[in-house]
Amino acid sequence: MKATVVLIADDEAENFGRKLMLDAHRFGNMGFEMARLPQHVSLKQPFVIPDLGRMEKFFDGFSKSLKPVDIEFIGMDLFPSNVLGGVESGCISLRVKTIEELLDAQKRLNEDLFKTFGACPAEHDDDYIFHMTFAIGGADFQSYKRAYEVLKNSDYRHTFRFNRLGLFYYDDDNIIPGTYFCYKICSLVGSE
Repeated sequence: MKATVVLIADDEAENFGRKLMLDAHRFGNMGFEMARLPQHVSLKQPFVIPDLGRMEKFFDGFSKSLKPVDIEFIGMDLFPSNVLGGVESGCISLRVKTIEELLDAQKRLNEDLFKTFGACPAEHDDDYIFHMTFAIGGADFQSYKRAYEVLKNSDYRHTFRFNRLGLFYYDDDNIIPGTYFCYKICSLVGSE
């Protein structure tokens, strides 16, 4: 089993991300795989956990150490993805401006995870780019290219407040669609 710790968008950002998801579907017919999860910015990619109970206890404590973060979207990216089980699909996301609050939260998360569980390696630990995915899986890569070509010209440069922390749980280490969900959400310190 795996987990991910993420910053979750406020209602305004959630609605913005959902609109982009629908627009991407309209232009590329890729479906709504991202609707399984709330709009979010990950602090770490999925990593193996020893058991959910211990991870939940860790999460509860860590959530009390963070304050809401204002996150600015500065670009749109298109990447290949194999979320369809070996078929080259795609992923469209909004790139996030890297700020000290995000870097600090990510650093503290990794340090605290190590103190609690030992090494918790994850993909892109050394080269992570903060982002918010709004479309993934559900169609071939060409469909994603079509949607991206239209959406990259839209007005996506906004700043939104991320005021909750989420714990995503993956029952299957291969992260097969249908085997993961947002298990728990906590409001951050000072959330309105």
